[in-house]
Amino acid sequence: MAMDLLHLGFAVRDIETTTKAYRDLFGVAWAPIARYVLPDPDGGADQVSLVTHGHTGDGVEIEMVQTVSGQTVDARWFGDREGLSHIAFKVEDLAAERARLAVLGVEIVGEGSAPRADWFFVRDERLGGALVQLVQLRGS
Repeated sequence: MAMDLLHLGFAVRDIETTTKAYRDLFGVAWAPIARYVLPDPDGGADQVSLVTHGHTGDGVEIEMVQTVSGQTVDARWFGDREGLSHIAFKVEDLAAERARLAVLGVEIVGEGSAPRADWFFVRDERLGGALVQLVQLRGS
């Protein structure tokens, strides 16, 4: 059961500078930067982030995420470190994947929803230090 790669996600401190560098140096085309506000699951301050998606010439999607405030998934697990934070896979049935991974003992560490998709993040010591995000796109 191989899943389709959706994107590689990076935590960055300055989304404007980083996306400009990837555009100028490697030709990555970026969508406009969007601001997302998600409620904190523990009742703390809202999680606020800036997010954009870019595509390489061969269609590989890259996501850049800058934490503005609150304990986003990136901030919670990686502090202020920049770099690869997660690998995202597209799934057809998010609820079924959540149940399957729970049986396997994988820890769910965050979840959310946006106009484009619903998702959750998992963390497991076997995953080499990155989080994995499972995403169900709307209309898939």
